[in-house]
Amino acid sequence: MVRAPLFLQALLCALFVVASGMAAAAADGPTAFPIERLNAGLPPAPEALDRSTPQATLEAFLRGSGPTRAHLLDLAAVPEGEQAARGAALADQLATIVNRKLRLDLAGIPDRPDGMDAVGSSREPMVGVPRKSLSLGQLDLADWPVSVRLNRVVVGEGAPVWVFSRQTVEHIPALYARYGPTPLEEALPAPLRTEAFAGLLWWEVIAVPLIAIVAILLGVALYRVISVAAQRMPTAGLQKAVKTIRLPSILIVLAVLLNTVVTNTFVFSAGVAASLSTVFWLLVLVALVAGASRVLDVAIDQTSNRYLDTIDDPQNTDARKWYTNLSAAKRLGVMAVLVLGLAAALSSLNVFSTFGLSLLVSAGVATAVFGFAAQAILGNIFASLQLAIAKPIRIGDAIYYDDHWAYVERINYTFVQLRTWDQKRYIVPVKNFVSNAFENWTKADPQMIMPVALKLDHTVDVALLRQTFQEFAAEDPDWSEGADPKVLVIGQDEDGITVRFYCTADNPTAAWNLHCRVRERMVARLRELDEPSGWPRTRLARVADTTDRDVGAPRTDTGAINETTGEPRQDALRAAE
Repeated sequence: MVRAPLFLQALLCALFVVASGMAAAAADGPTAFPIERLNAGLPPAPEALDRSTPQATLEAFLRGSGPTRAHLLDLAAVPEGEQAARGAALADQLATIVNRKLRLDLAGIPDRPDGMDAVGSSREPMVGVPRKSLSLGQLDLADWPVSVRLNRVVVGEGAPVWVFSRQTVEHIPALYARYGPTPLEEALPAPLRTEAFAGLLWWEVIAVPLIAIVAILLGVALYRVISVAAQRMPTAGLQKAVKTIRLPSILIVLAVLLNTVVTNTFVFSAGVAASLSTVFWLLVLVALVAGASRVLDVAIDQTSNRYLDTIDDPQNTDARKWYTNLSAAKRLGVMAVLVLGLAAALSSLNVFSTFGLSLLVSAGVATAVFGFAAQAILGNIFASLQLAIAKPIRIGDAIYYDDHWAYVERINYTFVQLRTWDQKRYIVPVKNFVSNAFENWTKADPQMIMPVALKLDHTVDVALLRQTFQEFAAEDPDWSEGADPKVLVIGQDEDGITVRFYCTADNPTAAWNLHCRVRERMVARLRELDEPSGWPRTRLARVADTTDRDVGAPRTDTGAINETTGEPRQDALRAAE
């Protein structure tokens, strides 16, 4: 009974050891691709040729010549009888492709026989893992991308070596046809096809400024041509339409020209091609955003011109809502074009595949820095979208904000343009309408009550004023039908009473004019009243002086008062003077 558990424990330990050995063997696995023969059609490789590590192979390839480079390719796809003749040519073509289109950093290529990256970040999945294949980059062909790879191969019991993979060698002719020199470049003088600096050829150093100058001149010429064409249009609408598409059209033409030069006329090196491709996508993006913005502006103007001059009319509630929706659609449409254009540009430029995981790691830091630097702009943009959805204000609404009575004229991405009653423009950041309180006089109902408060004497005839106000309300055309002309005494103090007249009109403008006329009419009516006047008066009471000259002691001298009339005696007044 005691030996059985000991036997089971020993058996479990043995099984664990065997399993650990199998797992270790599986983890190690084969460290190279076994092949039957390597470049049997070539003469023996030079003894000084180092192919033991990926970095050594790539360094020998970039610095070597045709015959030596051929030993760094896996020519299994080439018949043995043709390997000697074609191997050097294929190697030179691949060297041209690598030098032009793959910006390689030898320091970043592993210099270990097992291809392990031992110095990279722990966040990268392949760090610390032995590899049999290493990707140097991808190049696009017409149908699919081709990966340029180094493979570790071994023949029989020989030493493993790193060479360009058989699949890469198979695609060299197609890659060279796509990324090799064009006929125009081959026709250039030989000195212009030599390297100048930083991996650039002399013809590239000359061609890039020339392309920029030609693009600018072409843009100026197109601008003038389109401007002349717009002036000759028979109608104002066509003139405006041509001017609207002028800038987007010029940008699209320049972008197409630039793309044609980069892809068909010349084949630039990786750095120049990346820069020109970035400029191409920036032109396309700006053209799309400008085109979408201008087209939406024209649509908004065309649909709103019929009521824009009377946008404060109470009957235009639905029109104001429609105009606000168009303005919101413009902002949303432009932002959608911007986002989609950026996504297409980043996808075409292979930004994510170029930076890989490092971009994702730095995305948080970059987002924080960008958000902090542009928090005011981004805050207003998001506030603009919130206004577009919630609509606390609409185009044409009458609002009272920061002691300004104005109409909402435009809602832009970062500011709201208000038109005050005296035709001034008041520019307010959009986020103020999200975070601060304001009055919207036409949000639900444009009808408005504006009171007129008058300070009057206690003896004024309020009933007579109420009758006058009711008669005026019945005759005034701006008075809102069915509204009660109320007159209330809302306050009283030692100086008089406060009487408020409530003026009701169908919209804020009419209410303002109405309450001004009411004030004028009531003031005129008070002037017509018989004495005592209705205006507040200061009353003075004459009382007998009953105190002595000493503080707190009653005065006994009453000779200064006339006992019959109760008024001060004239001789006493003269003496006092």
